[in-house]
Amino acid sequence: MSVSYSTIKEISQTDNMATLLSEQVLKPVLPSVQVKSVKTKQGRRFEAPRVLWNVYEAELELPGGIEARPLFWTKAFFDDRDCAEYQSRVARLPSQNGNPLDPRGYAQFFPELNMFLFFFPTDPVFPRLGKVTNSETVRPVMTEFLERVKPGAKIESIAAQRVKYLPEISCILRYEANVGEERPFSIYGKVQHSKRGETTYQVMKALWDLPARSEGELVLAEPLAYYPDEALLLQSALEGEEVAGDRHSEIFLAQCEAAGRMVGHIHASKISVGQPHNVDLELERLYRRLDEFKLSAPRAYMLIRGLLKQIAARAERVPPEVAVPSHGDYKYNQFLFDGQRFGMIDVEYFVQAEPSFDLGKYCGHLWPASPKDWTDSAQAKEARRIFLDAYLRVRPKYEGRRFSIYEALSLATRALVVTWAQSRNYQYMAETLIALGYEQLKTRWGD
Repeated sequence: MSVSYSTIKEISQTDNMATLLSEQVLKPVLPSVQVKSVKTKQGRRFEAPRVLWNVYEAELELPGGIEARPLFWTKAFFDDRDCAEYQSRVARLPSQNGNPLDPRGYAQFFPELNMFLFFFPTDPVFPRLGKVTNSETVRPVMTEFLERVKPGAKIESIAAQRVKYLPEISCILRYEANVGEERPFSIYGKVQHSKRGETTYQVMKALWDLPARSEGELVLAEPLAYYPDEALLLQSALEGEEVAGDRHSEIFLAQCEAAGRMVGHIHASKISVGQPHNVDLELERLYRRLDEFKLSAPRAYMLIRGLLKQIAARAERVPPEVAVPSHGDYKYNQFLFDGQRFGMIDVEYFVQAEPSFDLGKYCGHLWPASPKDWTDSAQAKEARRIFLDAYLRVRPKYEGRRFSIYEALSLATRALVVTWAQSRNYQYMAETLIALGYEQLKTRWGD
């Protein structure tokens, strides 16, 4: 029998999940382990009407007063057939020793809920994730890179730290080597689904070889190695903190200028890596996701669908631009600032697309979804001008013929994302973004 959304939503609450973890997972095997609390972590995904993911961190008390905070996640299916298909996939995972706190991971199936529970690093999409979380895996590459940047330094020990994990999508790891200095020597590893890491490695190598990179105009991490069997990409550490979204700060505006120059150099690079991408693919992706909200958020569904129809009509009337190498996910939060320079991150969505694709996506993310007053929107417009002016200094022949189409697409995508997240005031934010989408679609280039 299929399981209802309300049943899965109820068991997904942190208090209920703590009870399930205690009574049905830990107590039968480790009765002395106490569950102090369970809290949610980034990674919740709802693909209506099929499946719901949730990610949690448990606070546990082990014998002797020792504390542990393991990460675990659940995947629940609403249809028995989908669940049975996934169960056969889980059955092919490496055998477990029955201990939920085994460092190699753990999996358990709850048939009455059509729900699977996994302790990190168990992941059906990444069966070798346990291997790459073993720091010794990267010792040879780390040793070689260390000798190049710190000649004579020796590795005394290595530790692997999980930085970010989205089940069945990606995992970012930081490998820290003790080399006898105050700060450890670090490199980063990224595991991605669908062999995306191989393409990312090729893109990073091509970007690293650009004159703009060697001249300091393009700042990014150095690609070090790619392990296809583990889907693991290794890269050097990129110093800095993620740029905050305060449109009024000098750092934010400086980032806009740097971002404009960097994407200009990427578009001019003639790098051939990456699949072709166009407006039809973007619209198809949005329409496919939009159908999930026909019943759960009908007003947002109708408004977004109306905007997408207007975008599609405009795209049919305006001839496409010549494709260029494109970042593919260009936003202000794709940069780190170390106090002097802005470094670009996350090029795994690199494609061949119209230049307006990157530019429109970036500018669409500058507009605030919930402005406090008129100055927030005015400042976003100024940030947008700084970004585009910087881009035109690198590529002065860009004409912006399809810019409004892609900026409106970016705003429609953001409206869909806030609807999907169901955060507080999501309806207001979605409607604000949709209104901005209509406005920008009608705005001529240069205005």
